[in-house]
Amino acid sequence: FEMAKKGYRTLNVDKLPAAGYGSTGSTCAIIRTHYSTWDGTAVAYESYRHWDDWPNYLQASDERGHARLERTGMIIIKSEAQDFKKHLALHDDLAIPYEEWDAATLEANVPFFDVTAYYPPKRPGDDKFGEQTASEVPGAIFMPCAGYVNDPQLASHNLQRAAEAKGATFLFNHAVVGIQRNGNRVRGVTLEGGRTIEAPIVVNVAGPHSSIVNRMAGVDDDMSVTTRALRHEVHYLPFPEGYDPQKYGRFTSDDDVGGYSRPEVGGMLLVGSQDPSCDPLEWIDDPDDFNREVTDEQWKAQVYRMALRVPSLAI
Repeated sequence: FEMAKKGYRTLNVDKLPAAGYGSTGSTCAIIRTHYSTWDGTAVAYESYRHWDDWPNYLQASDERGHARLERTGMIIIKSEAQDFKKHLALHDDLAIPYEEWDAATLEANVPFFDVTAYYPPKRPGDDKFGEQTASEVPGAIFMPCAGYVNDPQLASHNLQRAAEAKGATFLFNHAVVGIQRNGNRVRGVTLEGGRTIEAPIVVNVAGPHSSIVNRMAGVDDDMSVTTRALRHEVHYLPFPEGYDPQKYGRFTSDDDVGGYSRPEVGGMLLVGSQDPSCDPLEWIDDPDDFNREVTDEQWKAQVYRMALRVPSLAI
């Protein structure tokens, strides 16, 4: 979409049948501004404003309607795991709003939270799981410019229609099997079946397949930043009973218990892991062949840890 706006003639090749049909459709779709670099923080804040004004940013209609940003704000529970001074300095420099809360303010704003400290996170099989390490967490940071996109696949379709309105074209159900080069310059792609498409610029936006595309291009050996697919589970539970998700639903990042949560459409609570050191990482060699089912052990780890923070969580 952005390249088409700048006058490039773009062709978007996708092995799947629709935009956002792969990992994008399964994303937690979280929008936040706290990143570790000035540039990353700046582009995240700019992107938040685009999501917040999505139809006007797209400048195009979509027969399916538009996705929307659910503005929940973000709560970051303070713990020993992170030094937030850098994040807050970047927010100050870029004039991005935030508030610092003590534990009492956190409890007042989210009354179903237990503010006991448990750091470092542990798995349920650990004998010390659930043992408090302090009477309360050091506090929290609230960032109002945060939330989640209610339908990431619809958002992808919105971008497809917006890009098409600027002259972009899309080729679905076609897999790229080779990157054509002339010396150190790219010159196009080869599709399954042998068709070659010439192009002076090839942009790799293949998500979990990006490392495979980099290998096709022969550029993975000398890259300073590489990619690799990592399997992640998220779990869904009823929102704490008696509390309105519209009033109390916040995206929460909680390194004290090693998890994150956000409200989900349908009155649910989405729960995930922030990859604490106690959780094994499951790297995926083939993004088309991996376990797509919920596993009992990881479900217990993520849900039980979140229940330490939300004791009324219905399991």
